[in-house]
Amino acid sequence: MLKYVYVDGDYRLTKESRLHVSDLSILRGYGVFDYFRYLRSTPRFLPDHLARLRRSAAELNLEVPLADEAITEIVAGLIERNGGGEGGIRLIVTGGYAADGYTPRNPNFLALPNAHTAPPADKYVHGCAVMLHSFERQLPRAKTIDYLEGIRILPLLRQAGADYPVYVDREDNVRESDRSNVMIVRGGTLITPVDNILLGITRKHLLALAGEIGIPCEERPVAAEEFRAAEEALICSTVKGPMPIGRIDGLAKPVGPVTRRLIEAWRTYE
Repeated sequence: MLKYVYVDGDYRLTKESRLHVSDLSILRGYGVFDYFRYLRSTPRFLPDHLARLRRSAAELNLEVPLADEAITEIVAGLIERNGGGEGGIRLIVTGGYAADGYTPRNPNFLALPNAHTAPPADKYVHGCAVMLHSFERQLPRAKTIDYLEGIRILPLLRQAGADYPVYVDREDNVRESDRSNVMIVRGGTLITPVDNILLGITRKHLLALAGEIGIPCEERPVAAEEFRAAEEALICSTVKGPMPIGRIDGLAKPVGPVTRRLIEAWRTYE
């Protein structure tokens, strides 16, 4: 984490920032967040991230305690205080301090910057490895702070030689990864799940980019077997951008031409 954060209405040194132990994010894991990158001291897709933060908060009956304009000013102040350049910022809305340990009160707002660490370059050449895993998030449209399952299964991922899980629901449809959306290519068409997932900002812009460069797109259910048999597959997020999938449950998958076009075009997409 960088030198300065924003907590409880003020910029503070990271090493001196505090959140009271009665906050529901600590006691009950009750809160939402969003995460965006900044490049050349400029936030990327910030209006999209703020809109999703508000949608997530509404799912938990929380109110974001600041207007978008105020948050935008806070973000600019954080970037400046931390030296500009390149990084990421996590915006968090918690359930607030709860005297009874259960009932949400006045939400707390935090903005926590960190240095950006890009994934290994070879993942964009040979692809990452994923493992299908049966799981459905409780509130799939909300970006909550609950990442219990993704963290719990880290030993299973290591055992399987996988980098990331891909969640499969009770109808045997692929939904998403723990911190990413997923896409496949079939007959030259880019296909991605749309039901009961977190609608990623990178996902949104990749679909727009695909349209710009002439790649047809479909948003629809994707069965686990269709995912395994896809001509190409990829994973996408704010940190990863579009990243090819090179193995699914140990089965090798080529990094094909559609994925390569998206990766190349993403480098200059604004």
